[in-house]
Amino acid sequence: MSHRPSIVRTGLVISLMIFGAALVGRAQEQGVKQIQQLIKSANSGVESITEAKLQLQKTMSAYNAVLAPDAKDRRDAYKKLQKEMETSEKKRALVVTRSNEMNTEAGKLFKSWEGSTAAISSPDMRQRSEQRLTTAKQRFDEIRTAGQGAAALYAPFMKSLQDQVVFLGHDLNPGAVAALKPDAEKLNAQAQELYAAIDKTTATLNSNISRLSAE
Repeated sequence: MSHRPSIVRTGLVISLMIFGAALVGRAQEQGVKQIQQLIKSANSGVESITEAKLQLQKTMSAYNAVLAPDAKDRRDAYKKLQKEMETSEKKRALVVTRSNEMNTEAGKLFKSWEGSTAAISSPDMRQRSEQRLTTAKQRFDEIRTAGQGAAALYAPFMKSLQDQVVFLGHDLNPGAVAALKPDAEKLNAQAQELYAAIDKTTATLNSNISRLSAE
């Protein structure tokens, strides 16, 4: 009988240890899932950006077909350009949606990571975790900066394209087309600059996704 309190205390300690281990296990599992979800979201972002670029190239091909000196049916070419522009806008909207989703997943991951790091009792291990978290945030900032660079070029480019489409809307004769030649040359140059910015964004994304997956 004298050993009963000790047995009870021992059982309570073991139960607490098991419960604590379960909590740690769930926290670790949650962290792994959050990283996997961020990687999945980032991959979806890369896919949407790639699709948007391909659609933009199709739109510019349609635009140049309208302005081609030997265009057989400029009116039909113009209608095709309008459709391609509508599709481009849908692809652009999807990129924005995927970007917002990626930002949300990153916010969840970093918040959870910060909480886990603060709970580490070892100063050395806590410091290493903080360093890794800082590195992860820096990589994500690189992704965000590259994406903002492409977005900053996209808006004025599409505005210029839209202005020229409106200009041609009621005047598809050879004289109107010839008048747009300097503007067309400038727009095509802007398109090449935009493609390069998009490629930089996807390269930055892929590089950081690979690092996040490996580390």
